Amino acid sequence: MKTRNTHILIGALVSLLYFSACGSSPTGPNTSEPFIWEESTPEAQGLDSQALDAALNEADERPFIRSIIVVKNGLIVGERYYNGYGRDNFHNVKSVSKSFLSALVGIAVREGFVTSLEQRMLDFFPEYVTPDLDQRKHNITIRDLLMMRAGIDHERNNYSQLYRSDNWVKTTIEWPLLYEPGQTFSYNTFQTHLLSAILTKATKMSTRDFAKQYLLDPLGITLDRWEQGPQGYYFGGNSMYFTPRDMALFGYLYLKGGVLNKQKIVPGDWVAASLQNYTGSPGWNWGSLHNGGYGYLWWLGELNGYSVRLAIGYGGQFVILVPSLEMVIAITGNPTVTWDTADQQERLALEVVANFILPSVKTSGAMALP
Repeated sequence: MKTRNTHILIGALVSLLYFSACGSSPTGPNTSEPFIWEESTPEAQGLDSQALDAALNEADERPFIRSIIVVKNGLIVGERYYNGYGRDNFHNVKSVSKSFLSALVGIAVREGFVTSLEQRMLDFFPEYVTPDLDQRKHNITIRDLLMMRAGIDHERNNYSQLYRSDNWVKTTIEWPLLYEPGQTFSYNTFQTHLLSAILTKATKMSTRDFAKQYLLDPLGITLDRWEQGPQGYYFGGNSMYFTPRDMALFGYLYLKGGVLNKQKIVPGDWVAASLQNYTGSPGWNWGSLHNGGYGYLWWLGELNGYSVRLAIGYGGQFVILVPSLEMVIAITGNPTVTWDTADQQERLALEVVANFILPSVKTSGAMALP
């Protein structure tokens, strides 16, 4: 009798293990190397499948959108490509590149290449220090560059002049200050280009090689192209080319505190610091995004009552983290448009997220980010 009961127990355990392995609802990402996305049904991860499908159909009504990926609990629950684009197409993610660059700075601090965020920007560029340089420029720190507080005007008023110059670094350093360094948020991509040049000088590697060794290879993702400036520095904060799935994976890395497959790729304290709001309150409103703010090259705010962290690129490129829902949303759009059209596209893409994707989650109310 005892033997028979033992056989029954063993049989039950084998059956349980078998059906668990064969179930159609995986509970987390593949933890083998390299990382491989697994898929799940929306229902299995707490979303209404019809509502999510309607959300992806809504995106099709906005012809600039090229792709949307929705990740819930580390699993892809929605993925749609539009206008002839597919899973393997690389996209210019525009200023989503800034959030990648932020990760590189954090890694450079961990590895000792950058000793402090209080290091002065001009310490890396003695060749451009002249007696007639505005003395306030000596006060600009790496932290100021990360927070968009170098003091120069918004890029909408000077991007073309800076981009067309024959030396982006020198021209940016010499550009007139509109604000006192460290005091006022003023968004300008050429501040972050200085960060790329600093990384190159500090690491004795190109920013692309540094990214490949310390971030991209550990993630298992490919950087297809990256524009370079006249002096050969990779364009800090702009014009990196990734697939939508690789964008989503970068977002998932940050959602998990810089750890993937039990490997600490980006320091956890850097992730936490990067996703804090340093612009003060009250935040600004921009379309569907409310209480907006800025961290270390990451945007912050609320969408449909959920606290979110965003990497945003010109024309509708997004990596959106919704920590309370264990959700990542990656979007690509057409970047070859005018300033006003780009702003409109970005707002419309966020509307899809706020008004259609997030309401597809079966939850009673929103939770704030801890």
